[in-house]
Amino acid sequence: MKNRTETLEVGSRAPDFSLTAANREGPFTLAGLLAQGTLILEFLRGTW
Repeated sequence: MKNRTETLEVGSRAPDFSLTAANREGPFTLAGLLAQGTLILEFLRGTW
């Protein structure tokens, strides 16, 4: 794992990632979602 990350600017391409879905079986990837069409990511900061 990297010790630091690069800050993305508005309009920058996000690096590919894979996450396990909470509501279905198996992971999903950024590349797989983009293959289906336009994608908007929203990052929320908060506590659970």
